[in-house]
Amino acid sequence: MSGGDVGSAGAGPSRGAGLVRWFEAGRAEALALLGRLVDQDSPTADKTAVDRLGAMIAAELEAAGARVTWERHATAGNVLRAAFGPPEADGGAAAGNAAAWGGAAMLLGHLDTVWPPGEAARRPFRVERGLATGPGVYDMKAGIVLMILLARATREGVVRPRRPVVCLLSADEETGSPASRAAIETEARRARYVLCLEPSNPDGGAKTARKGVGRIVLSVTGRAAHAGIDPAAGVNAIEELAAQILAVKALADESAGTTFHTGLVSGGVGKNVVPPSARCEIDVRVATPAGWERVAAAVRALTPRDARAGLAVEAVMSHPPLVRTERTSSLLEQARAAAAEAGFALGEGSTGGGSDGSYCAGVGAAVLDGLGVEGEGAHAIAEQVRVDRIAPRAAFLARVLETVDGP
Repeated sequence: MSGGDVGSAGAGPSRGAGLVRWFEAGRAEALALLGRLVDQDSPTADKTAVDRLGAMIAAELEAAGARVTWERHATAGNVLRAAFGPPEADGGAAAGNAAAWGGAAMLLGHLDTVWPPGEAARRPFRVERGLATGPGVYDMKAGIVLMILLARATREGVVRPRRPVVCLLSADEETGSPASRAAIETEARRARYVLCLEPSNPDGGAKTARKGVGRIVLSVTGRAAHAGIDPAAGVNAIEELAAQILAVKALADESAGTTFHTGLVSGGVGKNVVPPSARCEIDVRVATPAGWERVAAAVRALTPRDARAGLAVEAVMSHPPLVRTERTSSLLEQARAAAAEAGFALGEGSTGGGSDGSYCAGVGAAVLDGLGVEGEGAHAIAEQVRVDRIAPRAAFLARVLETVDGP
């Protein structure tokens, strides 16, 4: 890749414009790389496929001078860690050296997609009318390409990161990162700040807040009886469950950002039998930790409407909220200056969905999320990425790495 003079590291707008030109000169190569990644299936549940994609990405990062290590798992995909820039970013025994720097700049992403095996063959990577399409192109293989481009630019001396840079790619983000979470949190605790290269907001803005994600499971035990001959002898578990669902829904607080969605319901054994059991799973979204504490306490205090019924309640938060803080604001303002140098204004917004960035925020890291390439259609057939935005986003991130010391 060669785009000519990119200006000095402290040259402001001219430096940013030079970086955009440099990355734009490598557009064809970047798109070819993106195509190779998209055309490799990586559904979360297929360890072999996810690990195959991870090996492809590791090879690209190693060729770009990054130092790659793995956290291996028996059933889930392996977690990929790659470090570039100052050598103190190396892992293992050198992790303490990174801490001596006050922490690395962490680039966060994930290898897995929601698409099943064979989807890449059914809908291979394509570029038409300036849009790249294919399964996982937006969520979030374009973000992975940005990581590789930054490593290449650092190897070639075009980008000079101010801090060590650590890329961490989980392998099970689409199912809540049960296997990868510990590695994510460990790395986030060491980091000076975290940039999550998940898809951006629709306007290209960063995500400075995410709702926390929780799950409520209600299990009701009733008593079976013949619905026509002796219904009074029975205890209708489905009707009890319906009453409990409405009690949970009454806890919603739209003004505070607390919402509920009953997504799964099961119960009963036959139309003419009073149902002896019923169960449901309810999705919960909260804007703050206090919002979850209120909900969890309330649902755990629920009692059966029919005293003859049994009620078991499970309330678990899978993703903590990513709350906008003063440190978030400081990081955002510095990132906005870097974006301006790359020729665009960086907005901000919030979302109801969780991400691995939520785990980083949960352990106290300063996080900017949604910094991937602009596009639309995450988890949809219409998933797409704007190819003209790859270079500006790469240049923007390069300037963040060069200029931002931390919040």
